Amino acid sequence: MHNIRRAVAQDIPYIYEIALKTAIAGLDGSDYYSDRFLVGHYWAAPYFFFEPELCFVALNEVARPAGYIVGTSDTRRFNTWLQEVWLPPLQRHYATQSEFKSTTEQELVKSLLKGPGEGLWQNLGYPAHLHVDLLEELQGKGLGRGLMQTFIKAAKKRGAEGIHLGVDGRNERAFGFYEKLGFTILEQQSWGSTLGMKLT
Repeated sequence: MHNIRRAVAQDIPYIYEIALKTAIAGLDGSDYYSDRFLVGHYWAAPYFFFEPELCFVALNEVARPAGYIVGTSDTRRFNTWLQEVWLPPLQRHYATQSEFKSTTEQELVKSLLKGPGEGLWQNLGYPAHLHVDLLEELQGKGLGRGLMQTFIKAAKKRGAEGIHLGVDGRNERAFGFYEKLGFTILEQQSWGSTLGMKLT
């Protein structure tokens, strides 16, 4: 699909912007964050610096990134790198933050300071995981599916035998989208569901 290409370093500012503008179950999170880089710091940018081969952008009509898919083929290795390399400078920065624009921002800072725990699904045959976000201008044009298919093909090439991802319970449209792609619910939690798909 000509509107999708591999992400490059120059896309990083757009990736941060998209991450913020889709932060609340796919809707604009600008009103919830005093720090407009926080969402991207945790949920988007690190993937590019860890495994750029699995990061792709969708372009709008003026060839500007307005959507992305980022992820890793090896969640365990990614989480180790996140704790050891990516998060420490951010943790030093955010450790002194005491005022927050919302509980949403406060909770994300807590997650960043703590870092990812040991997950379950990467150890049960779903080692890859991803995050996909599209600005409203690109939604409904098949680009979400295109990004997913591009990622799946690249993850297979890198040896991943399965993918898992989290879906916010408020984002009802997303469940149908992933179901059509072949994902099934692995686990339901208070915040939403973990979905998975085998690649072999």
